[in-house]
Amino acid sequence: MAELFYNIEIISFLENRNFEHFVFRNGCAYINSHEADEIIIEAPDNQIPDDRIRYIIDALYHLDDCIQKAHSWLEHISLKNDKWYPHALNQGFEVYGMYFGTYTYGHEPEPVTNGFTLSFKAAGEYFPCKFTVKFCRNDMHPFAVEEWLE
Repeated sequence: MAELFYNIEIISFLENRNFEHFVFRNGCAYINSHEADEIIIEAPDNQIPDDRIRYIIDALYHLDDCIQKAHSWLEHISLKNDKWYPHALNQGFEVYGMYFGTYTYGHEPEPVTNGFTLSFKAAGEYFPCKFTVKFCRNDMHPFAVEEWLE
C-alpha cells in the first residue's frame, strides 16, 4: 500500500522542492493524501513546474474551502428517481482524488484551461458514478461538474 501524507506534509515537500515521496510516471507526479486521497500533478519531463507549485500549495492550504465550494455544486444532484441507487447520495460525498494541470471542459478538445479538479464518490453506499468538480486556477472557484462511470 502506498504511503499516506497529510496535506501539511505535502505542502512542505512542495515548498522545499523535496520530491522524493512523489511517484513520477507518464508525465505526472502522484502522491497520496489523508485529506484528498490520490493527488495527481501534471509533471512534464518528470518535473513539477515552479509556476504550478505555488497554486498547488494554495489549493491544498485552502482544501476545506474548495471542498465546501464543490459541495455547493454537488448538492443539486439527486438520485431520488433512480431505479437502482435512489439512496446512494444520502450520506453525501467524499473526496476521491485531486488533479492539478491542464484539462478541457465541455465535449470539445478546446478550450484548455490550467487549474485543478476535485473528484468525489458517494459516501457510504456504493454508486458506480464519480463526480469531478473543475476549478479555475486564479480564483479557486468551481466552474463545472462532470459525472463519469468508474
